[in-house]
Amino acid sequence: MANLIEAWLEAQGARKVDGEWLGAKEGDDAGLCAPLAHFALYRIDGEDAEAFLQGQLSNDVRQLDGARAQYTTYSNAKGRMLANMLLWRDGDGFFMLLAADLAEQVVRRLRMFVLRSRVNFQAADTLPLLLDEPGAERLLAGLDLAMPANAMQQTGAAGVTAIRLPHAGVLVVARDGDDSRLSSALENSKIGVAGRNWADGRFVASGFAWVVQATQEAFVPQMANMELLDAVNFRKGCYPGQEIVARMQYLGKTKRRLFRVYSAAPLAPGMPLQGAESPETEIGQVAYAAELPDQGCEALVVVMVSAWEKGIICPSVDSVLTRLQLPYEIPDLDN
Repeated sequence: MANLIEAWLEAQGARKVDGEWLGAKEGDDAGLCAPLAHFALYRIDGEDAEAFLQGQLSNDVRQLDGARAQYTTYSNAKGRMLANMLLWRDGDGFFMLLAADLAEQVVRRLRMFVLRSRVNFQAADTLPLLLDEPGAERLLAGLDLAMPANAMQQTGAAGVTAIRLPHAGVLVVARDGDDSRLSSALENSKIGVAGRNWADGRFVASGFAWVVQATQEAFVPQMANMELLDAVNFRKGCYPGQEIVARMQYLGKTKRRLFRVYSAAPLAPGMPLQGAESPETEIGQVAYAAELPDQGCEALVVVMVSAWEKGIICPSVDSVLTRLQLPYEIPDLDN
């Protein structure tokens, strides 16, 4: 049960406020972990689960073999993302991780299209954890579980799954809803506990913007660099919005892209962005954000590629944005 992990968090001095965990202490050289309470985890199984997901999501579900996970997206008929998620195979089913504030709505919509297919959705009773490299090495060693070596590699044993997320850290999940073995390993690990901002900061640094309620239907996958993170397979066949996504890929240049930025003032998903010399024109919006420990904020923003020539501001907080490096190249840039 997830309450065993929550009991460990409380024992470390972490506090749960408004459904989110506040970090308690640093782990010195032992590393850090953060509970992902702002995410939801679902198990999807049934005889037709693979075929159903293959017809709904942008990535090729058939490539999931229990050794590799994938990012994927779920769009409306216009190609705009309703959600993006992490998906992996587990035995005869799948697990799907997505933002909690839109999870019930997205799962409800997916269920509408099940019809006579034999597919089941069940919320998982476990609390996912994101760990940095030292923390993951220490925890997985205590579980006798191999450390995933490559991006999206998946390892698992005795009810625990570990997945290396590109440039973000290692996700660890007690996959069967029994957290006893994982909570015991946590007690022996001496790992420190971080909060939501630490976890979100790692996602921002990785260049992956989770779709949340404030950004639903705001972006076609390419605008958020989803294909650069292997969340879109252009050879897999049909899914909602596939024609729009394919047309943008093969027949035109993506005029808006996702960038990593620094702001002296806090940013939030959905905030509009404007050009520094044309404040009357909206050129994009904040996609994902994380406050820094000392001051300021790092965020992922989707804006017109050409807008950087004259600068970008967020009028909601009167802040000029400074562009930062992403861990991957954006092909549509001239420089």
